[in-house]
Amino acid sequence: MNHAMHVKFKIMSLSTLLLIFLLAACGGRTSQQKEDSNVTITLTAESTQRGQTELLITVKDDADNPIDDATLTVRGEMTHAGMPPVLAEEVRDGQNGVYTVPFEWTMGGDWVVTVDVTLVDGRTISHQFDLSVTN
Repeated sequence: MNHAMHVKFKIMSLSTLLLIFLLAACGGRTSQQKEDSNVTITLTAESTQRGQTELLITVKDDADNPIDDATLTVRGEMTHAGMPPVLAEEVRDGQNGVYTVPFEWTMGGDWVVTVDVTLVDGRTISHQFDLSVTN
């Protein structure tokens, strides 16, 4: 291996290590946001490591006002066949638009979390969030 290739390999190796370190330093917390007409739903997972966690789901209207009187249902499914879904208890009464949902990641891998928000006027907004869970 000539000197230029050796330096390039070292830079690539250091870059890869830095990326791994930065991803690990971020902890397990992740947040995603989806908008639907007049409602914005944000999902934040306190942890994306296997086991018990809390999902914090924020629901706001188009003027960025919190919606506290909705009813939320949450369903988590692995992206591969054969795993039963994880269903959270129905959650009501948000505080400043934030609904706390106890949840369990039953195994590591790629998950799709579906959040259904039923507003007091009867409309239901459904969003899917893609998350990756580690062991």
